[in-house]
Parts: sequence; structure tokens; C-alpha cells
Amino acid sequence: MKNYRYIVVDDDVPSQITVKNYLKKFSNYLCAATFSDPLKALEFIQKNEIDLIFLDIDMPLMDGFQFLETLNKRIFVVFITAYPDRFSFDAHRYYDKDLVFFANKAQFSYYLPKIINRFEKMHNEKEIIKKVHSITENEIKTFPIMLNNKSIPLKEIIHITIVGHNSVLKMKNGEELIYRISFKELIKILPPKLFLKISRNRIIHIIHVTAFTNTTVCVGDEHFGIPLKCRKEVVDQLKAKRELLQYQS
Repeated sequence: MKNYRYIVVDDDVPSQITVKNYLKKFSNYLCAATFSDPLKALEFIQKNEIDLIFLDIDMPLMDGFQFLETLNKRIFVVFITAYPDRFSFDAHRYYDKDLVFFANKAQFSYYLPKIINRFEKMHNEKEIIKKVHSITENEIKTFPIMLNNKSIPLKEIIHITIVGHNSVLKMKNGEELIYRISFKELIKILPPKLFLKISRNRIIHIIHVTAFTNTTVCVGDEHFGIPLKCRKEVVDQLKAKRELLQYQS
């Protein structure tokens, strides 16, 4: 089980204690420090590695939004506030800046399991992307996520379909493997030379394309229509990657 280090930044000391006490239920979460002064928290972050910040919004020296704007590290953040109605609109602008959750202090214990699940999912996806970026495309031979401790060879994947929050991998042997990873993250981690997005919820493996027209692509023994709005781009890419197509070999 991976261990995570977190800090609490809140001018209200009882709230700091409350957050720490609830997180004691999760043995792999270590409180690195608590701060009433956000400026001291920023100084601490520059000198120490942490994974997660529980951040109050309404603070006298610097509010939570100003804190995030000043922070020059990419660290996951959970906003906690006693005034959710006042701050919810502004808080949601930060979901593109590693914001994990916007939580009402009065309901913190109820939402904590959801916060933990979402944080660990986002953290794992970030680690996968870092891993993929650290190697060259030619070195990528297996799917970046393991299933039941087994590696999945990329060449065995025919296509990937997004169903809700899950990615369903259709394999050559007919199996369907389910991973909890977003479509956006999939696009980032799969080698673009081999995989092509043909619609908003489907990615195909180029080597398994058996034929294509200006409106349809055949992958294995399945046929998929190409949406009109992306048809030209998809067909152009298929033509450009023609040397990889199975029916040309």
C-alpha cells in the first residue's frame, strides 16, 4: 500500500484537528504538518515533498484561492470550507489545477472516502503519465496499467471503448478488460503512432485495421462509423499510417 503525505492549511485550529482525526482511519496517510498561516505553509511546501493539501478557503492572511495562485508546485488539493454556497462557483474553476474535491466542513467525514478514492485515482493517473513520458515511444510494449499484476501487450489490444468512467479494452482473444481510467488520460499515455481516436468514446489500434472508407473503419471483425465532424481528420491519419495497417502487410 502506497503511503501519502498531506498537510492541513486552516486558520481554525479545531478544524485542523478534525481533519487529522478523520484521516487517522486511513493508515497510509501521514500528516506532515498543519498550518494556521498559509505563508508558512507555502514555505514548507518549497522545502518538502507532499502529496495532498487540505486547504481552507476563508483565511485572513491569504484565502485559499490566492494560496493556489501563489503555489508553484503541482500538488493535489482538497478545498474545505464552512461556507460552501459562498465559494462553490469560484472553487470549481480550479478543477483543472489539481483540485480533487470541494468539501463542506460540516460533511467532511461523509465525503472523506470519496475524497480518498478520487485523490488516489488522480494520483495514479499522474504517475502513469510521468512514467510514460520518461520512456520513448519505441520502448512502450505493454499497456501502462497492469491488471491483476499482469502486463497487457499493446499489440493484443484491438480497440478501447469508454463506458462511463471505465475504459474497456477489447483483446484479440475476445476478452474485454476493464480499467478505471479516463478517456483524456488514455489519450495521453497511449503511443499516437499506434493508437487513433476515431470518436469521442473509442480508440483503435492501427495494426488491427483491416479496411477503411471515408465513412467507416473495420477493426478486426467489427465495423465502426466515423463521425462526420472528425471524418476527414481520421481518414487522413489512417492514410498516413497505411504502412502499419494489417491488410497492407
